[in-house]
Amino acid sequence: MAFVFSALFETKFFAFKSSEKTDCFHCGEKMRKSNALTTSFDGRMQPVCCHGCMAILRTVEQNKLVAEYMKNKVSQTLSG
Repeated sequence: MAFVFSALFETKFFAFKSSEKTDCFHCGEKMRKSNALTTSFDGRMQPVCCHGCMAILRTVEQNKLVAEYMKNKVSQTLSG
């Protein structure tokens, strides 16, 4: 019986840890950390929710628009 309880506890604990949430770096969508994609943006690894957000960040970097993107991101955060 102790084994069954132990296995059940570990399963529930793992499910709790794997359901930790994070925000998409680009759009702000809430997502489970375990489902997040990551991409390098401005020299750091950032979590993104989908391949669309990943493509946007890569396009911003390729077109050397990181400073403008970050400026707009900060102003949206402050006004929203």
